[in-house]
Amino acid sequence: MVGTCGIPPEADAIAVNVTVTQPTAAGHVLIYPLGVPQPITSTINYSAGQTRANNAIVQVGANGSIAATCGQGSGTTHFIIDVVGYFRFVGP
Repeated sequence: MVGTCGIPPEADAIAVNVTVTQPTAAGHVLIYPLGVPQPITSTINYSAGQTRANNAIVQVGANGSIAATCGQGSGTTHFIIDVVGYFRFVGP
């Protein structure tokens, strides 16, 4: 993720907008740093037939990537992740 799409390699976290559309069943999407255990809280929850959006700030993994997991018992959904900004840690 970092080093592409205008995100510098030094980015520590990214700001994203996550949109879910056309789900055929209820579920949730988790966005988190790649390489760490999956969190227990979701980034967005949805019901069948809903189009929903939510914002999140996601720390990037050691290799600069994020993971996205869709938790849905059956059926299909589409989700879109738009990167809207980034953050860099600036020490004291």
